[in-house]
Amino acid sequence: MNEFEGQVAFISGAGSGIGRGMAEAFVAAGMKVVLGDVDGESARQVAADLTAQGGETLPLDLDVADRTSWDAAAQQAEAAYGPIDILCNNAGVAGLSRPVEDIPIEEWKWMTDINFYGVVHGLQCFIPRLKAKGAGHIVNTSSIGGMVPLPRFSEYMAAKYAVVGLSGAVRQELKPFGIGVSVLCPGAVRTSLGETTVRQRPGRANLAAARGTVVGQQEWRYIEPIKVGRIVLRGMAEEWAFIFTHPENRAEVEAQFNAMRAAFDALPD
Repeated sequence: MNEFEGQVAFISGAGSGIGRGMAEAFVAAGMKVVLGDVDGESARQVAADLTAQGGETLPLDLDVADRTSWDAAAQQAEAAYGPIDILCNNAGVAGLSRPVEDIPIEEWKWMTDINFYGVVHGLQCFIPRLKAKGAGHIVNTSSIGGMVPLPRFSEYMAAKYAVVGLSGAVRQELKPFGIGVSVLCPGAVRTSLGETTVRQRPGRANLAAARGTVVGQQEWRYIEPIKVGRIVLRGMAEEWAFIFTHPENRAEVEAQFNAMRAAFDALPD
């Protein structure tokens, strides 16, 4: 019996992409999985697929930007499976390449509501429950863009950097309660993030075409979501603070820290 067998996981953004990959890996590890997604039909399709493979899943409509939606989903999940053991704050939307001065403030708010406050809502909803249980693990999905900034995607980078900082603080807060916290910083993953973003904001339809061009140019870098799910399982088992997915991103992250070291070394005595 593996250590996750019989545990219950709640995954936001589970109707596609990395969320679905985690759900597939978790079901294979013997877990019961709650599939939350703003696109309820996608969540139900994933549930049907995993049930056909012998998994036990519960699809739920979940708008991560709405705290009342979190509370309702948590109550439904607990009614079905009992206390949650693992929370994966994974739902997110993509950015559109533009200079910072051209990004409307409404876009900043929309991005932050989903990619940052969506995580905050999930934490505030489930942390009291995990504390009462006295155990558990939380995985917050950021991005390699939360470690290494990419120009022209400043609203996305800002939200993902915030998730990294939030996760580090919460990890320290929850350690005395026996609750682990990891931040997932994936590199290029073969998902439909562009398309799911477009469905939420039809005015951003050109994002799908732009993302398709990037995928075509760097196809070799993209991994399947199920691989991310398996890496997340190991990260939780070994209580990693950071969960990365691509060894080739190491040089970029090290360059960031080397720049910080150089800044400290330049300080006068």
